[in-house]
Amino acid sequence: MSREPAGRRRWWRPLLLGLALGGVAGCEGVIGDAERPGDPGPTVVEQPARSVRMARLTHAQWSSTVQELLRLDAPPTALADGFRADPAQSGFLFDNDARALSVDEALWGAYQRAAAELAGQVTTDAAKLARILPPPASTAEERARAFVESFGLRAHRRPLTSEEVESYLALYRKGPQAYAATPAFEGGIRLVLEAFLQSPHFLYRVERSTQARQDRVPLDDYEVASRLSYGLWGAMPDDALFTAAREGALHSREEVTTQARRMLQDARAKKVVEAFHRTLFDVPRYATIRPSPTRFPEVSERFAEYATRENTLFVQDVVFSRQGRYSDLLTSPATFVNAELASVYGLSGTFTADFVPVTLDSRERKGVLTQVGFLASHATSADPDPIHRGVFLSERILCRKIGAPPANIPPLPAPEGRTNREVVTSHTEAPGTVCASCHANLINPLGFPFENFDAIGRYRTTDNGHPVDASASPRLAGETVQVRDALDLADALAASEPVHACYARHWVEYLHGRPFADEDGPLVERLGKLSKEDGLSIVDLVVEVVTSEGFVNRHPEELP
Repeated sequence: MSREPAGRRRWWRPLLLGLALGGVAGCEGVIGDAERPGDPGPTVVEQPARSVRMARLTHAQWSSTVQELLRLDAPPTALADGFRADPAQSGFLFDNDARALSVDEALWGAYQRAAAELAGQVTTDAAKLARILPPPASTAEERARAFVESFGLRAHRRPLTSEEVESYLALYRKGPQAYAATPAFEGGIRLVLEAFLQSPHFLYRVERSTQARQDRVPLDDYEVASRLSYGLWGAMPDDALFTAAREGALHSREEVTTQARRMLQDARAKKVVEAFHRTLFDVPRYATIRPSPTRFPEVSERFAEYATRENTLFVQDVVFSRQGRYSDLLTSPATFVNAELASVYGLSGTFTADFVPVTLDSRERKGVLTQVGFLASHATSADPDPIHRGVFLSERILCRKIGAPPANIPPLPAPEGRTNREVVTSHTEAPGTVCASCHANLINPLGFPFENFDAIGRYRTTDNGHPVDASASPRLAGETVQVRDALDLADALAASEPVHACYARHWVEYLHGRPFADEDGPLVERLGKLSKEDGLSIVDLVVEVVTSEGFVNRHPEELP
């Protein structure tokens, strides 16, 4: 790794920190409150919520941005892996909550080391350096200025001010002093690169618009471009977005819609959609699947890996190949299997290690909640776990928070000839106990419909010699619904507007990088209706979020 020359930090770091005081060029405007197709009745006024004005890049966003900024062949994941882990924000599902993304001394030092390493790699490799340099000019100084302006636009994700250009050029002129053994031009560019990669305007998405209009502060075009790119790609804007921003086109809802749809066809969007659903469906939990080898000898050590792969393929197929809806995620029997999963699903035919599309028996399976990944990851090594299955549905599918259980709860007793359901019921629903109200009304009615599936997600009709009872009476949308099994429950969830609104709420939180706020209510309610009643596709739902008032404007209370 490149090492910073002794003493250099003392004289150039003040110049770097001074770059944070520069202004931003760009026009400001507002995307109006035009009625959208499918709005029932009068237009509901949707407003921006309070949010962080300086959102630090996540480590994954930093890695992707560096790759695109420096036009590297691969992301510098090894460097990002060396960053200290970001703390999880209590109560927030995703890893991009701007409230938790701070820079402490440890991370600042890691950013410095990464900047020095990357700048050294690029400027000592003629081919890599040529990818980011402008054409030769009459003098090295003129070429350096052109580099600062063009590279600075991409690094700051907006045009540099004249003061910022001069500050970076001042660093360029000190390059030969910092790197005496390096040719003067390359030494200057190296120092400038280090500064860009440590700038607050690179490490943070800085939103500096201050012109309020009524109850909102419209973002300028470059800020809209960054919100789009980091929301839909997890990376910096591309040339098409920069061009649209330069032309002032991103003040038009039609243009923002056009750009969003273009971006959602990109492979980077598929990774973001995958990451969203991986968190929503708690796919990392699949790694904890450990079926008992004596009870389930047919399951290999790679079972969790296969379940994860199935979920990824299923989500990508529904969202992109089929342009599907949230209802399809909840009810579609189509999925992807290899030989081991086919055996668990009871499929006939010849299968190999390769994953292939199949349609499962619709009398047994419907949607992601009846796939082996969810079922086996919410089970013990030997038995189904209706408690955690029910808590998952309550919190992730219904957005209904379940309080923490009391301390010192004893484990489930031995079955002693009883079914799993009978054991759980006797342990959690005993009249007069502190557990009964939550379990009897909120948790168990959402978990018991999955009793037809054992600890590896295999379908069953008997349990411990007794017929399986998968019936339940969960409360959805304020009403009690009678369901016979998981298939009925999947249909009931897909027909529930609050379930669709919950899904929309998760997308609003994820794309904004902040928790749900009261101001989000009208948007979430509208999207819940459109998703349930009009069959709004997942892609269209995402487009609605990124063209909403809250996405292209800031709350006025955030003004300095």
